[in-house]
This record gives sequence, structure tokens and C-alpha cells, in this order.
Amino acid sequence: MLKKKIYTVEEASNLSIQEIKDLYINFINPNQTKIFSSLPFGNEIFEKAEGVFLYTQEGKKILDFTGGGGVLGLGHNHPKILNTRIKFQNEKEVEVHKIIFSKYMAALSSSLAYLLPENLNKSFFLNSGAEAVEAAIKICFKYYKGKKKFILHSDKSYHGKLIGSGSISGSYKNKNDLPTMENCKSFKFNDPSHLEKLIIDCEKNGGVYSVIIEPYSASLLESCSNEFMQKLFHLKKKYGFKIIFDEVFTGFFKSKKMFYFENFNQISPDIICLSKTLGGGKSSISSLVVDDELYDGAYGKLKDTFLHTTTYNGFGEESVTALESLNILSNPEFKKKVNLLSDLLTKKMSIIEERHKDKIEKIKGTGILNGIVFKSYLSSIGNMMEKLPINIIQDKAFFVKKLTATAISSELYKNYNILTYINDSSVSNHLVIAPSLVIEEKEVAYFFESLDECLSKGINLKTIELVINSIKSIAR
Repeated sequence: MLKKKIYTVEEASNLSIQEIKDLYINFINPNQTKIFSSLPFGNEIFEKAEGVFLYTQEGKKILDFTGGGGVLGLGHNHPKILNTRIKFQNEKEVEVHKIIFSKYMAALSSSLAYLLPENLNKSFFLNSGAEAVEAAIKICFKYYKGKKKFILHSDKSYHGKLIGSGSISGSYKNKNDLPTMENCKSFKFNDPSHLEKLIIDCEKNGGVYSVIIEPYSASLLESCSNEFMQKLFHLKKKYGFKIIFDEVFTGFFKSKKMFYFENFNQISPDIICLSKTLGGGKSSISSLVVDDELYDGAYGKLKDTFLHTTTYNGFGEESVTALESLNILSNPEFKKKVNLLSDLLTKKMSIIEERHKDKIEKIKGTGILNGIVFKSYLSSIGNMMEKLPINIIQDKAFFVKKLTATAISSELYKNYNILTYINDSSVSNHLVIAPSLVIEEKEVAYFFESLDECLSKGINLKTIELVINSIKSIAR
């Protein structure tokens, strides 16, 4: 165990990569440190970021093609975002306070309501997407005053890793020996008949207070069908439950539309959960925006006024950051750029699939949310996998494809200075192709030229061997 101490900011800024890893091992997450250290990006210190580029301590310029896992919709350190935050700080504006009004939070709430359907007006602001989901569960349950019992979710969903949000994440719950919230039931993804059957069963035992869905799953890279959505809203009218849309990842032009649910005709949820791009890449802020009637029924009474508040009530700098983000996103020119980018990515994905049919199983996605599933064409990965304990990996064929994507991601970093990632969801095995919305055509072209060359040349398996050895050492 390292000796504990309080570091100065200067000492922290001068840590070496090995010192950083030692601190991670002792005070953060040993297994994460082992896995990241086996990947090429895990052996570098990143000093600076701007737009879609990262800069290492050694002076390398890295094209960040990850989009920050949905957070960096506006890229790293967007100049308008920075200027707004600097002005806020220089003028020593009020950040948080429990009992005074926040002008920026007031303006942000109106701005979100303007972008959403007419019924969605009341906002709560929190720190993360998972917190927004939990607040959504809470208000739906309270609306029915305990008379309804169940919340339903997809068996392949992801809504967060807290106890409540994890309980309704089909790709997460019951896999981690953690307690779960009561009365959460899963329906088969995109299966309207199974959803209806489950609701009818629940009606016999207390009824459903909410159904939560991702209109587009960023983990699966698949959308709910029109048939499913029509059935969901028909069942809502028949049985009287509330619908929560989780657009934490997919909101704010990830799919050509400001919100993915706009791809369906004339529907509006009772609650929408938002985060990630909302914070402009600089602020940890999330929001749920609630239907007026639902809000009044749950929190409209005087005794419930302070039933849902947060430690950081006021959210000054977070709110002003999000407000600037919405102004950037709402510019008509920005929408045109996003549409062109989405079309370009679709075209490039089709070309790379056609050129490498022997190595690519399928491409999937929409807008700027895309992925490539590779065939298990590297038999040597399969041979390495045989050395892993059978209880560690439930579906080895699936995991081999995930490791193949990891190998390609590693090659892109080592040989082309491109950072990509593979989703950690148990239902995902694709290389994520989801850059920031501010990326330029020349950077997209460089990525696909590099990927084409990488697939043509073949893969060095040393990195994957290191990853597998790391997994084996952790499993012991």
C-alpha cells in the first residue's frame, strides 16, 4: 500500500504514468488499472484536449473518435462553452445555494421545455443520467399513491448502475450479486405481444405504474419499432401507466433529430431523461422533464414541495454551461452540419462493409451512433480464449467478436493515433463508431482510410494476449 498523503495541484500535474497507476491500484480500482494498462492508450498521459483531438505528454496528437461515450457531443473544450464558464467564474456568480433563485436554472428549464412537446414542462436537475432515471421512477410511483406496484423495462436495456436504475437495466441486473429494487419486471426487447402479456399479468397483482424504454438503444444500436411504440401507447391508454423515455445517451442530435423519439409520429412520453451532451463536455448535469399533469399529481401539494431536491440546488455553472450547449445545438446551421455528418458516416460505413465482407459481419446504427461487428476471423483469438475459465465468459463466441473489435481498436491507436472504444455492455460486441458532432469531414475520411488499411494489413495479436492475460489474472 502506498503511503497516503494530500497532494498539491502541482504535484498531481507532475505525476508519472506509473505513479498514476500505483495510485489507481491502491485508491481507485485495481482491476480497471490492469485492464487499461494492457491497452495501448493505458500507458500514456493525456495533457490537453480540443475539439476532436487529445494530446499526450509525449506530444502525440490523437483523433478521439469516441465522442466521449456520448458526453462529448460538442467535442472537447468547445470555445463558446469555455468562454461562458470563464465569464461566470470571473464575475464570481452564485454557484449553489439552497434557498435563493437561480436565473440560469430558470432559463435552462424554459429552454428545455421549448425544445420538447407541449406537455413536458417541469424540470428537475441532477448530476447523472442514472440519478435522472431514479427520480423518474420516484415521481411515477408517487403519482399513483402506492396503488400500483410494478415498473417494466426491456430485457436488453441499460439505465444506469445505481440500485434503482440497475434494477431496471436488463443488460446489468441480476448479473452482479447486488440487491435489486422490488417489483421490476422485464419484457422482451421490441416485442409488443410480450409487453402486453406482462402488463395483463401485472394487472392481476397490483398493476403497472410505469414502463421505461430507450426509444433507441445505444448499447444494441437498435431502435424500438413503430409497431412496438404504437402498442406501448395503446396499452398506456388502456391500463393507465406512465411512460419514461431514457434519452440520456441518444438525445441532442445523435440521430439527426434533436431527440430520437421524434422519429415516431405524434408521441410524447410522460417523462424524458437527459444528460451527457447536455453538459457541453464540461459539466456533470442531467435532467428529467416531466408532464404537467404527472407533476401536479405527484408533487403538486404543499407538503411535497421539497420531496425531490439535490445537494447542489441552483446548479449555477452547470446550468449556464447547459444553456450555452442548447444554444449551440439549436442553431439551424448546426442541424445542417449534423445531417451532413450523419449521411457521410452512413456512406462510409457501407463502403467499409463492402470492401471487407470477409471480416465484417454487419454494420449497424443511425445518425452518429454506429458500430461494426467483426467476424471471428482471427482463429488465434479463439485459441487464446480456451485458456480462460469457462465461468468467466458465458458466451465465448460473442466475446471473441468483442475481443476482435478490441484488437482492431488497439491497432487504430498504436498505428494511426485514433482512439476508439468497445461498449462495456453485456449485449454489445461492436467497435463503436460515434464521434463528436463537431467532427469535420477530413477527420472522418482519415478514420475510415485508417480502418481500411488496418483491416487490409491484418492484426497484431500481442495486445489481445495482454488483455486476456489481464482477465485471467483478475479471475484467479
